[in-house]
Amino acid sequence: MAHSMDKSVQKTRFAISELQKRISVLEATREDLERQIRKLNDSVPEDQVDPNAQKEGYVAYGSYANSVITRKANIRRSLDDITEQTQTLSADLRIALDALDSFERVRARRLAAKAEKAMQRRIG
Repeated sequence: MAHSMDKSVQKTRFAISELQKRISVLEATREDLERQIRKLNDSVPEDQVDPNAQKEGYVAYGSYANSVITRKANIRRSLDDITEQTQTLSADLRIALDALDSFERVRARRLAAKAEKAMQRRIG
């Protein structure tokens, strides 16, 4: 039984490690997307632009601005997806950490019981 618990502990630790890696990748992606939105906001701070709008230095500012606005909307949707995924993974991580904690408590109780039996044998 101890061997199966060791395997469960190993699987749980592996799952925790994988979840932490996935959350880390999502956080890095979030940071990159937020950086992209900041750059796009510097380029076109508006959320709506007339397609025929003109701006000095831009031949077709209106269509450029609208493409930037569309890109920002797509990035925001991606950020929402990342938030959902991160929340799901965080919940899974909490469950895995609770399971590992439970395994560790069971192991500690078993070791304490073994130590108690060994002490009883020495005494009695």
